[in-house]
Amino acid sequence: MIEISDLYVKYRWRQEPIIKGVTARFDDKHLILGPNGSGKTTLFRAIAGLTPISSGEVLIDGVDVSTIYGEPGILAVNLSEVYNVLHLNAYDNLRLYMDLVGGDLDYALSLLEQLGVDKMLLKRRKLWELSAGQQKAFSTIAALASKVKHVLLDEPFEQLDPARKSRLIEGLKEYNGVLLLNTHETWLLTALSDWSTVFVFEGKLYGPVPVSELLNASLVMGDEEEALLRFEASGCKYSLVKSAKGEALTKLTTLDKVYELAMGVQR
Repeated sequence: MIEISDLYVKYRWRQEPIIKGVTARFDDKHLILGPNGSGKTTLFRAIAGLTPISSGEVLIDGVDVSTIYGEPGILAVNLSEVYNVLHLNAYDNLRLYMDLVGGDLDYALSLLEQLGVDKMLLKRRKLWELSAGQQKAFSTIAALASKVKHVLLDEPFEQLDPARKSRLIEGLKEYNGVLLLNTHETWLLTALSDWSTVFVFEGKLYGPVPVSELLNASLVMGDEEEALLRFEASGCKYSLVKSAKGEALTKLTTLDKVYELAMGVQR
């Protein structure tokens, strides 16, 4: 279980916080859905102990993350900085990492091959010599194959074609543990309908809402009385409602559309 309590994160002392008083509890599989620049990656970095927090706390199974940083079997994340540290070819890098954390190398190699990253390519190149999409696939599969209790995946579907996206979806379903996946792409709602969703806008969390309740939901501006969820972004209020009016959530493509709606109101 991951528990966050009144969490604030900022990078400079005068800067407005990027994460603003977030309190949440995650004990299953969750989509962390929000537009680009909403603070999703910063939230993951704070949960993983990769960035200092200004105030609040992050607990992993009831233990402060700062006291278990780097311990195997607890938490894995697909941020490239975790893996891109040794001057080894990508295959040896993966093999060493799996040895250190007690992960499943054969499973990792099998999934990577299905995502277009085969063993021979890994042996020929350093991790940083892979393309951006191949690096993201590498770090995502390394996290999933680590056999840890909690996994954080930051935009794992970047630069994957539809067939490989489908195979990665199967890999997500095979994982047995607490899994948080952040994205701005709403198509994942239909692919992961048994998950839960938390929305992120401008450093604040809203939810959770079962994905199943969002499949027929629409986004409208204003504060609707019977909304599934209400949030604020760019100075405007929004509601997610079970109604044909507004913009169907699953057809928005990305949640960046929220700011387009706000701009239309402000003109």
